[in-house]
Amino acid sequence: MGPPLEGRHRRWVLLGLLFGLFLAAAGGVFARWPLWTFSKLTQARLAWAGVYRHSLFLDGLEVSYLEGGKGKPIVFVHGIGGQSQDWAALLRELVRDGFHVLAMDLPGFGETSKPRERSYSISEQANFVKSFLDAMRLERVTLVGVSMGGWIAATVALDQPQRVEKLVLMDSAGFAFKPSFDTTLFTPRTPAQVEMLLALVTPRPPRVPNFVKEDVVRQSGSRGWVIERALASMGTGAGLLDGRFSSMNPPLLLLWGKQDGVTPLTLGEAMHKAVPNSVLEVYDGCGHLAFATCADRVAPRLRGFLAGSGPPAGATIDVPAE
Repeated sequence: MGPPLEGRHRRWVLLGLLFGLFLAAAGGVFARWPLWTFSKLTQARLAWAGVYRHSLFLDGLEVSYLEGGKGKPIVFVHGIGGQSQDWAALLRELVRDGFHVLAMDLPGFGETSKPRERSYSISEQANFVKSFLDAMRLERVTLVGVSMGGWIAATVALDQPQRVEKLVLMDSAGFAFKPSFDTTLFTPRTPAQVEMLLALVTPRPPRVPNFVKEDVVRQSGSRGWVIERALASMGTGAGLLDGRFSSMNPPLLLLWGKQDGVTPLTLGEAMHKAVPNSVLEVYDGCGHLAFATCADRVAPRLRGFLAGSGPPAGATIDVPAE
């Protein structure tokens, strides 16, 4: 026989109170540390999909990375100011499709160590990616990179063509161009600059509460020095790919947001011209973060390229806005 009705009522009341306290505490955490909360929720969603966070010691650093699935390995390289979790939507999709996905936090970013003595240059980060592939015993992979991560991935593919089966560059840097924006926006110091940064990276910026923007500013204050050092290194022109890109060997997919305000579409067109058998896909209504903000359109087309059923080599595809 169960507890009397009054006892059961007290139990439900107590559970209700505890749940209310939990929600209140969770609300307080979210209000104080919204980015941390978003990160933990994203990790939970990834774990539910079978993608888990791991760590290893490599080149004297504690390296954080995500991994899930089985099959052909696909390694993702994030952009400046980014982290492995930026790829969450694509990682979940590709694990369901039977791929083995890995995404690391580059040195200086995410949960990986941030040593002060590093330059955070493209060549240094490319060497780190090579060491990561060695440590994970990945002899042949598909590399996917966005923005600065595209420049890094392309450098690895040019330096070690034997280990890159396919290459996907999304709104990639790597060719010489003069930015049309203030690069200090990558390290915003005020909520207003956070709004300007959002407007720069996506044509339809979301409305973000002020307490979230303030958290972005706090994190920028403590971690922005890495971004500044990386930008300074890139600004020297060291490691630019203009003169090397035409020797790219692996099948190449160039994926671009048509409204990209950071690395403009003209860069994608120049890369496509340098490697005529590449495929250029242009996503209308998408900006620099097309891989995330337009993931519902990007994922199936990326899947087709990885499976060998995408557009023919040399094609330019205009993907219309929804």
